[in-house]
Amino acid sequence: MKLVYIAHPLNGDERNVEDARRIIKRLLKEYTNYVFLSPLQAIGFYYDDVPYMQGMAHCFELLSRCDELWLCQGWEKSRGCCMEYAFAKAKDIPVYCLDENNKQTWMLD
Repeated sequence: MKLVYIAHPLNGDERNVEDARRIIKRLLKEYTNYVFLSPLQAIGFYYDDVPYMQGMAHCFELLSRCDELWLCQGWEKSRGCCMEYAFAKAKDIPVYCLDENNKQTWMLD
């Protein structure tokens, strides 16, 4: 099984946590040989309890253990998602985008 890191904008909005959860539940039905890891569910509960860059270091540690990074819609407007993208590129982790139907679409160069 592949371990896939799902990057979804948070921006301090709890509705984004629920949206990421909904997306992953949908992905599980189609991508049955994948394990999806969302930092919003895994460590998002302490978002306000640690300095921003410390939280991102935790995200990078999780991402470094994954086979791929999948970016959700709106990722390019999120500081954290942009940092996760840059980290993945620097570490040669394949990066894919999800389309508006949450289907894996293309790999970003």
